[in-house]
Amino acid sequence: MIRTTISSTSHQMYRPPIPTNATRSSRAADRFDSKDAPPLGVRRVLTQVSHDLYGTKDVQDAITASYVWMADQIGHITLGLVPTLLLCWIVTAFDPQGPWRVVLFVLAAALVFSYWVHKERTDYVDTKARARKIFPFDSADIVWNVKTALLYFGIGGILGVAAFTGWWFIPIALAVLIYPALSVAFWWLRRKLAFQQAGLPYLYRLTNFAGVLSGTVAEQIGKLSDLKDRKVVLWRVLLGRDEVPRHVAEVRHLLITGPLGCGKTSLAVGIGTEFAFALGIGRYLTAAKLVQLAVDGRTPAGEMEYDDGRVLWPWRQCDLLIIDDVDVGASRPTNDTSAIPLHLVQPQDLVDALTADGNPTPLDWLGHRRSVWVVGDPSNAVAWRQAVAGLMAVEEDAIVTVEPTRIETKAPVPTAMGEARRDHHRELAPEEAALDSN
Repeated sequence: MIRTTISSTSHQMYRPPIPTNATRSSRAADRFDSKDAPPLGVRRVLTQVSHDLYGTKDVQDAITASYVWMADQIGHITLGLVPTLLLCWIVTAFDPQGPWRVVLFVLAAALVFSYWVHKERTDYVDTKARARKIFPFDSADIVWNVKTALLYFGIGGILGVAAFTGWWFIPIALAVLIYPALSVAFWWLRRKLAFQQAGLPYLYRLTNFAGVLSGTVAEQIGKLSDLKDRKVVLWRVLLGRDEVPRHVAEVRHLLITGPLGCGKTSLAVGIGTEFAFALGIGRYLTAAKLVQLAVDGRTPAGEMEYDDGRVLWPWRQCDLLIIDDVDVGASRPTNDTSAIPLHLVQPQDLVDALTADGNPTPLDWLGHRRSVWVVGDPSNAVAWRQAVAGLMAVEEDAIVTVEPTRIETKAPVPTAMGEARRDHHRELAPEEAALDSN
């Protein structure tokens, strides 16, 4: 079972009734949805699928991650089906008889499938080569992604063979294949749903983070984001027994700061991405958006927010909040300490805005959950830490300050696993090469 802090009794309908975006199909999806549905349960996934397929158009609203995933898998089935149909048609030109006819059809499908296996393996090698060594490479997710693509390639190939074998074979193939296809789809769509409803600006995995962090800090960030390299087994997915274990976060609150271009936002977004792929309920906000939501008394606690084709988790009920652009600025990338910091908001400005209603600790509910704050000016980090600690009613030392260092490197483009490892190590800067060897 997936445990979240979102109360089933206070959770609102999946998609708010906005007349300018409502269609007959989307209204039907809303009727199918219910307030007490689990946030990432079957009902919510089916509601999102209905909305993606019938409730909006990608030229009118934002494309959702769930819609893109479904389109990709339909493409994988097609890429398995069409070449297999073509090869099977060529086979029929030779008019084979008896069992050889079916054997040649199967060999044609196997030839197409073997090509896609080679292609997916090459993609995996290149993806692994681009990964850095600060955070562990989540090979399990990548391997499972490859297996998923091959599953749908294979489904297309089997359907292609079925079309030339006999009309009676097509319903048999569909009956056998529909359950694994839907089970794997449900596994991925839950994660896509968790990601898109976090409101993250883009998908970024921590393994691609190119900055420098100490090993202790990287480990703390990994636990806070529920980062894991967990093997996914098909039979567990088919039986619904693929449970996600939770890390116990030693550090629950981070303040990320550093010079311009050091990867502050990327690190924060990476934390949010990993948390979503672990089926965590998180939300990305700018400081301005946080203030707007906090002072807007018209938004009931627990109501989902609609945003151009997406709905976002209720921010007050998330397990993780990521607050970006806290000081709406950045520090200059220079060693000149006399340079004027490029920030527009002072810590007291945020405190005044959030406590305008007289509550000195408006974010006290967040103190026992998880948060990430992104501050552009390192010279003001101490003041920001004090301000944030006061808003959440936690001790100042409960917030860990993280200041990543940027490294300029050229990403290698390998052609084989062994070359990927050697080229990656050869092109690293000395200090990163030392980290790479650990």
